[in-house]
Amino acid sequence: MAATSLESLTKSVRVDGDVARTFRLFTAEIGQWWPLATHSVGEDPAGSIDLGCRLGGELVETLPDGTTSVWGTVTAWEPPARVAFTWHPGRSPDEATLVEVSFTEDDGGTRVTLVHSGWSSRADGVGARRAYESGWVVVLDHLRAASARQVG
Repeated sequence: MAATSLESLTKSVRVDGDVARTFRLFTAEIGQWWPLATHSVGEDPAGSIDLGCRLGGELVETLPDGTTSVWGTVTAWEPPARVAFTWHPGRSPDEATLVEVSFTEDDGGTRVTLVHSGWSSRADGVGARRAYESGWVVVLDHLRAASARQVG
């Protein structure tokens, strides 16, 4: 059934590496694996992305010309089990949704579960949710590949 509601969107992936390393990769090392060429405000050529690794820290894209775009703010910081942040890349913070990512042990690797909610804060919530259905798959595939490179 196609996503047509404003219900939370959940995506999950198993990656190589332990929970602490995977949490660090997702947060402190996000700039090493995030697919900025396809998932950025600045588009191509992309700049960089950094996450302030603390409660209240910001997720910020720095564009090639040095300007910045705040994508969200950390609302939960529980290393190495969970991080949550508001999410509004290229949009007003008034339209922010919420992304929560949990990290659990999974047969020698880590299960990363991402829950994206709060679609009703966007006028285009149904369409946005539909777009993120595939968008988060791309992002988590990049995380998985980066983790495999570190382990391998």
